Amino acid sequence: MNYSINLDNVKESWYNIINSLCIKHDIFNKITELDSKYNNEIPILPNNELIFKAFNHFELDDLNVILIGQDPYINKNQAMGLSFSIPTNTKLPPSLKNIYKCIENTCQTKMNFNNGDLTHWANQGILLLNKTLTVFEKLSNSHKKIWKNFTNDLIKIISDNTNGIIFILWGNDAKSIIPFIDQNKHHILQHTHPSPLSRKPFINCDHFIKTNLILKEKNKKIINWSNI
Repeated sequence: MNYSINLDNVKESWYNIINSLCIKHDIFNKITELDSKYNNEIPILPNNELIFKAFNHFELDDLNVILIGQDPYINKNQAMGLSFSIPTNTKLPPSLKNIYKCIENTCQTKMNFNNGDLTHWANQGILLLNKTLTVFEKLSNSHKKIWKNFTNDLIKIISDNTNGIIFILWGNDAKSIIPFIDQNKHHILQHTHPSPLSRKPFINCDHFIKTNLILKEKNKKIINWSNI
């Protein structure tokens, strides 16, 4: 299968950034080459039209928060182009379930555990960005090398051209983007990953509260984390 850049729904201010980075790093030729080594037999997730879904919801000037994930979910019908998010009526992965439990615990708000679609977060100016934007089905990190420099460059571009963005980084993989962030201009919140395997329980992570405190201090609209 030959992959091409599908930016049909990407917002105008993101378009040139994404397009130029894809060309610079030869993203889709690299995906095609790797795919051919597997004889084009393993599905690539998410679907082509969903790869850049994180950039479909708001313009760069409306960006408030970046929540970094690792790579798309590796099971069919889960990956939807937004970090940690899955389609409605799909069983919640353990990490997302822990995120919801944390929100209930720290924000005293109820969550709908039957709804893992985080589009309502994206619509509030949260860039739900995976470090790796594609993956072979059932093979975690299989496209990591393809996207690494793309994502690092993207973070630096965002850092250089915005102010006061809140970067939420869970786990060492997410924290690896810190060198590309100007810490004099932006806010960085760090914690262990919400995976049940993490050494530090996620249930008491205060990032949802801290994010809203920072936004409130800047006279910006706070995030409604609830999905009910």
